[in-house]
Amino acid sequence: MLTNILTDDLINTKGLFINLLNFNIEYESDWFIAMSSEAHGQVSAFLRTSEFIPELYQQPCQGLILTFIVEDVEAYFVKAKTLDLEIIEPPRDLPYGQRRLLIKDKSGALIDISTPSAPLDPNYG
Repeated sequence: MLTNILTDDLINTKGLFINLLNFNIEYESDWFIAMSSEAHGQVSAFLRTSEFIPELYQQPCQGLILTFIVEDVEAYFVKAKTLDLEIIEPPRDLPYGQRRLLIKDKSGALIDISTPSAPLDPNYG
């Protein structure tokens, strides 16, 4: 599966994936960027208003969470602050055994960076 993000700001979306998550550019044009990462797979970003996106689907992104499992959420938190990214939720432990950081991409997508933190709490849920 390949995830494609529709964005109004290709430069900032590209920056988040390259600078925070260490993706590499595979292809880039003024309306499309394909990126890949050995650790996280592939993702592409389309200019939302490109002629190649049907007009009905040229709406701002909502309801999309991209999750990246990493070894150390705290290191990504420090890097995200350095990059002046929009942090929605600083790292916190969740009752289902994850430590999670949430960042909002300029596309509107929510970026979930998580590390397994502990076994599942048997009293949760």
